[in-house]
Amino acid sequence: MIFQVKALTPSGEIVLLRIEAAAEADARREVEARGMSVFAAGPVSAVAGRRLGGRARHLDALGFSQELLMLLRAGLSLVGSLEAMAEKEINVGARAVVESLLLKLRRGGRLSEAMVESGGDFPQLLIAGVRSSERTGNLEETLQRYCEYASRMDQARKKITAALIYPVMLLLVGLLVSAFLIGFVVPKFASVYRDSGSEMPWASALLFDIGRVIGGHPFEFLIGALLLVASVVVAFSMPATRNWFSMRIRALPGVGVRLRVYELARLYRTLAMLLRGGTPIVPALGLAATMLSGPMRLQLASASRQISQGEPISRALETNGLTTKVGNRMLSVGERSGGMSEMLGRIADYHDEETARWVEWAVRLFEPVLMALLGILIGGIVILLYMPIFDLAGSVQQ
Repeated sequence: MIFQVKALTPSGEIVLLRIEAAAEADARREVEARGMSVFAAGPVSAVAGRRLGGRARHLDALGFSQELLMLLRAGLSLVGSLEAMAEKEINVGARAVVESLLLKLRRGGRLSEAMVESGGDFPQLLIAGVRSSERTGNLEETLQRYCEYASRMDQARKKITAALIYPVMLLLVGLLVSAFLIGFVVPKFASVYRDSGSEMPWASALLFDIGRVIGGHPFEFLIGALLLVASVVVAFSMPATRNWFSMRIRALPGVGVRLRVYELARLYRTLAMLLRGGTPIVPALGLAATMLSGPMRLQLASASRQISQGEPISRALETNGLTTKVGNRMLSVGERSGGMSEMLGRIADYHDEETARWVEWAVRLFEPVLMALLGILIGGIVILLYMPIFDLAGSVQQ
């Protein structure tokens, strides 16, 4: 677990550190062993992890890696590259992260240690890769691998997001049109029919009653809708709610299998990057566990134990349900050829393409279904508005 510690250095400087320890007391002892006085310490949360000393200190890891790689390839030293990045950085929080890295390096520390303690929210995968490069001296290769890895992961997410934009916008527009009809148009019709004194079908009468309630209290309805949206957002910010929702989604026919394949692709791509950087397979599995959901993390932990006991990687992953039929065959080939990292990357590419095709097919199927449902909803409201007129016209003709 990572703890955030605010401490005073022997030189009188107040620093904010991130310490990985089993408990808060251990983190405090580690900082005090460095000759510092601890002011406060606590676990890093999703919010506090981005705020240190009252300032946002978030740094885009991919952008940082790309820029640092470019400067190193231009011939600058590591310290010189960070100095150049700090000078040009206009974001106060990001500049504070880079300056924190510089301070640690100037004191003789390692880049990986500085990244952990800087408060810049550097991914553990990047830190592990940098730590391995400090032993081999291939920082540029590590940064290049991470940039390729992060770009591929981002590309997969963008494909899925882009495919979902149109259905989401269509749903929002449909709901807004329905709300406008019920909140504004229906009350107008209701007042006209009420003055006419004619009898109405029960469905139309129910719609008019709902419209009168909403039209008579528009601000209360708007506040209630905003509170409902806020409640949903707060609920989904809680891990328990997200886990529950994830389990329900995974229980849907066909969807759970595709989500599992998507997670496996992320697992394989992460393992490929770590193995190429020289990280042993068992520690790599531990770092890659962050890519998986709760149940699959347990499966990965079991597979890691089997691999540490000498079980082949392909068999351990297959036994714990962490492969597909195609993926397992490719893993076996990778074990025989000795190119496991390259084969893992190819499996990830295969599953990413498979997931992208499925998402495109599902969206193409979902769009007309959604349009039909919204058409039925809006058309139903319009029909209920005009049903009393149809009944009145029928009674006049008789």
